Amino acid sequence: LVPLIEPYLDLYNPNTQERKKVLFFGKTGYNLAGIKEINYLLRDWRQDRIVQMDVRLYWGLAAIRTAAVRDGLSGEIQINSGFRSKETNDFLRSEGYQPAVNSMHLRGRAIDFVVKGGDVANVARYAQWLEIGGTGHYRGRFVHVDSGDQRVWFG
Repeated sequence: LVPLIEPYLDLYNPNTQERKKVLFFGKTGYNLAGIKEINYLLRDWRQDRIVQMDVRLYWGLAAIRTAAVRDGLSGEIQINSGFRSKETNDFLRSEGYQPAVNSMHLRGRAIDFVVKGGDVANVARYAQWLEIGGTGHYRGRFVHVDSGDQRVWFG
């Protein structure tokens, strides 16, 4: 069978200037080396800590990338935040941001991102439709997806 979603990610982290193009699933199953590369790009770069992210997020991002490419965009997903340590979460709070105390980012179960050239509101609606878990739309700035309970919010 041909998958409807190509399990491929084109990622860019503007915080670290790192780029990765990775096929994370193939004919023999998960590409573990590719998964490690993605986990590294989504690390808490402030603390240089890496965790195994929830791969359901990768499938959701792959679906979003596939839709973006079909809409004529590059499909590049720009990562604002992946895994966050408690130290980084606390630091962001001290800087005036409002990360949740029990943020899914702390467990490797959330990603904040934009699709290069994409409309943030449209991407958020599509992410919500995918029902990965929680979807947040932060006023045209970025989309949050997590693999927790289904819920939607606007920040």
